Amino acid sequence: MRLASDPITIAVDGVSATLRPSLRAAYHLQRRHGFPALITAVIEGDLSRIADMISFGSTDASALPAFLREIEQRGAMRVDLIRPALFAFIGALIGRDENDDTPTSGKTITFEEHFTGLFEIGTGWLGWSPEATWNATPGEIIAAQRGLIAKLKAIHGSADNDQRTTTEMHEEVSPSEVSAGIARLRAVAARWKQ
Repeated sequence: MRLASDPITIAVDGVSATLRPSLRAAYHLQRRHGFPALITAVIEGDLSRIADMISFGSTDASALPAFLREIEQRGAMRVDLIRPALFAFIGALIGRDENDDTPTSGKTITFEEHFTGLFEIGTGWLGWSPEATWNATPGEIIAAQRGLIAKLKAIHGSADNDQRTTTEMHEEVSPSEVSAGIARLRAVAARWKQ
């Protein structure tokens, strides 16, 4: 997973818009259209859905109306120019990184569950404010969680650090050592009662 997705700039005839694949944009676009429909919209040049993608992802609301007017006036021939950037934007919204070869758990979840889980990680695990979490990209949230897990393992250790099983650890103590330990505990307890 890439730490942070680069902002995606799309331009048509000198008018541009910069898109940030934030969790907020991902969540709202999923709820409004669904990612399969967004992919279809980019393939087919559906200007209404493309405009929604640009609206939710735009970092500069003031430049947005001019850009959308240009797209609508020029139609499909201009969509061809921004299609690769829109696909990159969709991939970043999902949190997909073509260079990530981390194995998955194999469990299938919905996009809604995925984004809700990312929000829970941001606000719960990481302690970020809801606003900071909504403004982060999926990649940033996942990278921050990995950093927190690594920190906790460094501080508290992990199961990977001790390869012995519980049975193996118990077998190292002889019955006579256990009896002696119990006797010492009883003696300490008796002194406390006095």
